[in-house]
Amino acid sequence: MSQLLNYKNFVEKLDIKKGEILLLNSNFFNIFLKARTKKKTFDFDMFIDAIISKIGKKGTLLIPAYSWEFCKTQNFDFNKTKSICGSLPNYFIGKNRFYRSNNPIYSFLIRGFYQRYLCSLKNDDSFGKKSIFNFLIKKKAKNIFFDIDYKDSFTFVHVAEQEAKVSYRFKKKFTGFCKKNGIRRKVSTIVFSRKLETGVKGTKIDSSFDNILVNKKAIIYKKLMNINCQIIDVFKAYEIMKKLFKKKKNEYIYPVYK
Repeated sequence: MSQLLNYKNFVEKLDIKKGEILLLNSNFFNIFLKARTKKKTFDFDMFIDAIISKIGKKGTLLIPAYSWEFCKTQNFDFNKTKSICGSLPNYFIGKNRFYRSNNPIYSFLIRGFYQRYLCSLKNDDSFGKKSIFNFLIKKKAKNIFFDIDYKDSFTFVHVAEQEAKVSYRFKKKFTGFCKKNGIRRKVSTIVFSRKLETGVKGTKIDSSFDNILVNKKAIIYKKLMNINCQIIDVFKAYEIMKKLFKKKKNEYIYPVYK
């Protein structure tokens, strides 16, 4: 069965550069549906190989592999616990192509130049100064959204919320047991969580926020083979969000209540 995409050509059109740090959010439902309809196939390994080849030895690729299992059961297995972030991370979890970072809630699958460093971080404050999120901000990484709307999954919003100390969230400590390479140990991690007693349902990014990102050249929209892609400059977007949270009323990013 032939491939749906020429992976190398597709990645070339994403304007990825050598040595870049990329965070890849994705939804492959429509891609696999399209492949099935056309009696073709889509190969995760070939897709990732094309990205790795493009960023080169000095580049780093991260894939979100977040999981709420630790919050619910106080147990987490770095080699087995599945992610809520879709089919791409779940395909690679437990395989030796990627290393998984240490946070049992907000973990990443990582490959490339900064792989060892990022996977060595204690990272006990998910959105804190020593978190992987803050590393990506400082290193001016790109966050690529592959057939998924960034407004539904731009986790850096919570980093900005924590920095601004918003009233509808608080630092919550989760403690449980993690298993890695057969070794089980007790760990604790902090997440800037919703204050459920206030009735807050979540954080909304208003559609008008798009205009700010576009005007500040912090986002690029691309449509490749009818696949929607959004590429965000993490540092620029974070600086914009910090300024918005300093305002008395932030009409662009705000809590939603039940």
